[in-house]
Amino acid sequence: MLNPVAHRISAMTAKEELKRRVLDAIDARADEIIGVGEAIWRSPELGFKEFKTAKLVEGKYEEMGWSYENGIAITGSKAYLKKKGSRPVVGIIGELDTVRCPDHPDCDPITGAVHACGHNAQMAAMLGTGFGLAEVVDELDGNVVMVTVPAEEYLEIDYRNSLKGKGLLEFFGGK
Repeated sequence: MLNPVAHRISAMTAKEELKRRVLDAIDARADEIIGVGEAIWRSPELGFKEFKTAKLVEGKYEEMGWSYENGIAITGSKAYLKKKGSRPVVGIIGELDTVRCPDHPDCDPITGAVHACGHNAQMAAMLGTGFGLAEVVDELDGNVVMVTVPAEEYLEIDYRNSLKGKGLLEFFGGK
């Protein structure tokens, strides 16, 4: 029988090893993760119009071999690190949309959209977390789901109302 103190130390060492592997995997892809955030920054899209961002993120899901569902609330998605159905499930959320800030120097000159809300960095962090956890996913007691959320910012109510009128939305926000 293991000594309780030795067992606790062994469990802590195992957790620290998992943590180190996750962080090393993230560090190994740091340039890619930063590049994703920068690419999203350069293509700001308003709510329920985040098609380029969704395509970029879903491309990363495919590169990782994650199964995913897309078209949730038009542009949202969920990617599963393990086969869907593993329990418990932890969700990591990234928000796809931007705010409208036409005075911002980096805004889209037509729409006034810009990631002044930081969602580009949030999306990069979501994917980076997934990249890291994918390294140890078989050792986790459950699943991790990457969830992209469209239209978190409450803008363009007339546009959203038209989508709802067409039966494309149930709610005005993606969360």
